[in-house]
Amino acid sequence: MADIKHVIEPERFGLWIAATFVIALLALVVALISLTRVSDLMYITQAETILLNKKIDNANTSADMPAPPVQEEQQ
Repeated sequence: MADIKHVIEPERFGLWIAATFVIALLALVVALISLTRVSDLMYITQAETILLNKKIDNANTSADMPAPPVQEEQQ
């Protein structure tokens, strides 16, 4: 049973564990950064939607108003 060939040498388990932990921490940092970016993007998108709705409402109210009478020049 002593001739078992391990994929990772038992002497290097600590190094592999440390490297895996560092990669997991980097993945966590990237995930948190992406969450904040998505949150900011969602806020900006909602603000733009509100502004567009206000512009549409203003356009509709100005379209409902009668146009001012055009004064013709007399010659």
